[in-house]
Amino acid sequence: MSRFTILHTNDIHGRVEGLARIATLVEQICEGSSQPVLYFDAGDVEESSRPISRYTKGTAMHRLLDAVGCDLGAVGNGGFLSYGPQVLARYAEAIQHPLVLANLRRADGSVNQGVQPAVLLEVAGRKLGVIGLTDPFKEYEVCFGLKALDPVPLIKKLAAELRSRGAGAMILLSHMGFAHESKIDDRELAMGLDGEIGLIIGAHTHDLLPAGERVGSVWIAQAGSYAEHLGRIELEWIENRLEVRSIETIPVPEDVPQSPKVLAELEVIEREVDEYLSEPITELPARFDYASDRECASANLMADMLRQRLNTEVGLVTAGAAFAGSLPGGLLTRGRLLEVCYAPCNPTTIDMKGWMLEALIHKGLEPEFASEKPNPLRGIPRGLMHLSGARVADGKIWVGETFLDPERTYKIAGSDWELQPYGGYVQKDWNLQPNFEVPTILAEALEEYLTQKRDLKPETGRLG
Repeated sequence: MSRFTILHTNDIHGRVEGLARIATLVEQICEGSSQPVLYFDAGDVEESSRPISRYTKGTAMHRLLDAVGCDLGAVGNGGFLSYGPQVLARYAEAIQHPLVLANLRRADGSVNQGVQPAVLLEVAGRKLGVIGLTDPFKEYEVCFGLKALDPVPLIKKLAAELRSRGAGAMILLSHMGFAHESKIDDRELAMGLDGEIGLIIGAHTHDLLPAGERVGSVWIAQAGSYAEHLGRIELEWIENRLEVRSIETIPVPEDVPQSPKVLAELEVIEREVDEYLSEPITELPARFDYASDRECASANLMADMLRQRLNTEVGLVTAGAAFAGSLPGGLLTRGRLLEVCYAPCNPTTIDMKGWMLEALIHKGLEPEFASEKPNPLRGIPRGLMHLSGARVADGKIWVGETFLDPERTYKIAGSDWELQPYGGYVQKDWNLQPNFEVPTILAEALEEYLTQKRDLKPETGRLG
């Protein structure tokens, strides 16, 4: 038997129901096939806006892929960028299938724990090499100290190593996507690797390629997003070559039954999550309200926590990065905290000149800007900038008991959302050097703060 099938998904983003339907289709295809069938996922199965993914830092979604019967996974940015490289080992411990990631390495060049650069699979009587790539966001270097390797020479080197171990052909499992932000993409990879690889199974940019796309001799496949399609590729070994016979994307309608295997694993995960969420954290003396269009006590609480935790002069946070709802008075469980404090932002410190701080605060208090709903906040408005150790009065900014000094350097605490250019509050040409507390996220830091404090009271009046 020289023919085989690769089924593939990408960018599921926490759609559990769709994944359970895909599992049914995968099972049906496997049962009806007389040839080997592999199932790959090209990354971003995690999604911070989906509770079961958020509460487990993405681990639950990888476990569900395992229940589908996934043979190999690429690393996307959904969990990796939110929780840092440490989360990869957590994923690997929870699942049976390997994760491949070649182009992001530790500072010393070593491979991150929990992943392999490439794997060698025995399929249809031959050995197939599969190399994993992910989009090398600058934040991986800035936040986590990782370094990105040039993918084309890297793949050529890995391909040579795999061939020396008997690989008859090479494919890429890529979370690079198509053209965006002037980074190398799958089309450029195909042009640079013509003759080295024959197939790229892609992701990241949510492109649906019903019949694939050919660049030179390299085929590119991608199956949209949100578990709405299952990709299917038919391949054949011809002597020492791998030929792509066909590429298609199969719609996943809602009337496809959900797989009992996936639902059973989901039930186990939900019991574990319920136990974790039911744990009490503290008793709050009053309600800490949330609002996106005015000052609110919950965001002030978060700013206070950041300033004290990180020992800075000023703490700041936007309401939308801190919360999506109010903290109730009385017993506060971990579940309620995580429900309203949902964003996977990391506590961050930075030194900046007073004029920069002034510009940041003014930007964060612009009503039109505060009402925006940027994609990273998943439909939550930015909200106003909230302050601790500083206040706005009569149009002027005070730090402690003195007016802000434009030429003085201040130590600031916030989250990566406010203190990195991608949030829109600071500028790249300021050349700031943030320090991130990773993999800690705001909810975890606030939980620790709340367990230690007993005299908390809702406060407002800091924004004039």
